[in-house]
Amino acid sequence: MGISKNWFIEKINKFLDHDESNKMKIVDNSRMFEPDVLVGIVSGNDPIFSDYKKIIGDSYLTPIEAYTWYCGIKRLPISTQNLSVVAYILPINRSTKKENFEYSRENPSERWANTRFFGEQANTKIQMHLIKELNRLGINAMAPTNEKRLFKINRKIWASNWSHRHCCFAAGLGSFGLSDGFINSRGKAMRCGSLIVDYDLPSDAINRPSDPYEYCIKCGDCIRRCPVNAISFENRHDKIICSKHVMGTIPYIKENYGINIYGCGLCQVGVSCENEIPVKPS
Repeated sequence: MGISKNWFIEKINKFLDHDESNKMKIVDNSRMFEPDVLVGIVSGNDPIFSDYKKIIGDSYLTPIEAYTWYCGIKRLPISTQNLSVVAYILPINRSTKKENFEYSRENPSERWANTRFFGEQANTKIQMHLIKELNRLGINAMAPTNEKRLFKINRKIWASNWSHRHCCFAAGLGSFGLSDGFINSRGKAMRCGSLIVDYDLPSDAINRPSDPYEYCIKCGDCIRRCPVNAISFENRHDKIICSKHVMGTIPYIKENYGINIYGCGLCQVGVSCENEIPVKPS
């Protein structure tokens, strides 16, 4: 039995529709992510991953490097000719986006904080579920962010050695915005994920825009939404200013929602790209 993009869409949507990990259990038991996922695919040998090493840093992993490491750990034959990177977008519940817009100009709402904490657990479980389903078909796969000995975050510059958003861009799902959020047809208010599959799948790289900021209309909505002026037309997104604010929300979230997590997302709601790719003014 073969696999395709639709195979991944159906598997993820079914997971979101039925799995308990996608329920906001301590709020109202509603879904965190809507079962309306976007999926894009790009070859693991696409030159863009070598470009990322030059742009992001030499520590950034190409799919070949990550999968070779995985094969070594699992004592699998190293095979990198047919690697594909599967990237996906998980749209956040519209009620969550509405609440986060209306709640505060400083701190995230309860639904948003729950989605940030439990939603990422669900996202990790999705990747594990897909890998298990692929293994049943005799196809090897791995998720770099789930490999604790491999995945690293440099908190001094807030860059990691594997990025779901950059995989989504490589797979033609959208572009970045001024805030570094990922603009796509489901909107910037989302979570995303990716995995490496040892299977030759048709690439969507043809849909990749030449400009990494192609779909940003520079409306300035995210600039006005940011409570600490971490976004500007001149410098785009200042990760250091942003991270200080985001990490500073931990005591508030812990005290008010009983969750030990950071969060913000204020620049992802109440903006032109919240739910869609905005139309550029004529």
